[in-house]
Amino acid sequence: MSESSEKDMRMDTELADKLERHALWLESRGKQGERFLLQDGDLSGRELCAENLTEAVLPGTRFDGGDLVMAKLHGANLASASFVQANLSGVQMTKANLDYASLREANLREANALRASFYEADLQGADLSGADLRGAFLVNANLESTCLRGAQLEGASLEGANLTGAQLYGTELSGALDLASIRASWISLGPEQSPSRLEGDALRNWLNAAGAAK
Repeated sequence: MSESSEKDMRMDTELADKLERHALWLESRGKQGERFLLQDGDLSGRELCAENLTEAVLPGTRFDGGDLVMAKLHGANLASASFVQANLSGVQMTKANLDYASLREANLREANALRASFYEADLQGADLSGADLRGAFLVNANLESTCLRGAQLEGASLEGANLTGAQLYGTELSGALDLASIRASWISLGPEQSPSRLEGDALRNWLNAAGAAK
């Protein structure tokens, strides 16, 4: 067995042990096991489907290209973490901290990010279609070229967010905060088959109307 293979097996064993101890910590409400703590770690490409990482502390950790479909990340500390091109479809991340995180080109379809924080996070090119972002904190976030079709952003804070090129067909923005400060030279409003570009005053008027809608 090569040295690299032995190293990978050792890392897999250590990861499995951390996940098992974290599960016990959650189940016992902190009386047994141990919370998953990993700062600036590298879990790129790892298979973490449906894993329960609720309240895990993983700042700066890399999950690039990883498979986290249906993973549970409720209340997790993921500040400055990297999920570039990761599959987070259906992930549960209510109240998670993703400030300064990189989620470029990540798949977040149908993600539950209710009241999650994405301060200055980079989500350029991410697919957030159908995602629940109600009450999310997206101040100064980069949402350029994101797909937000059918996403829910009621009550979300969007001060200074960049939405240039974002696809907003069917997006719910009622009650969203600070829409007037959004940075966007244009957005797409039409369905995928027939996109409709909106810019200038027409864009500003649409944002104002969308935010005020009930």
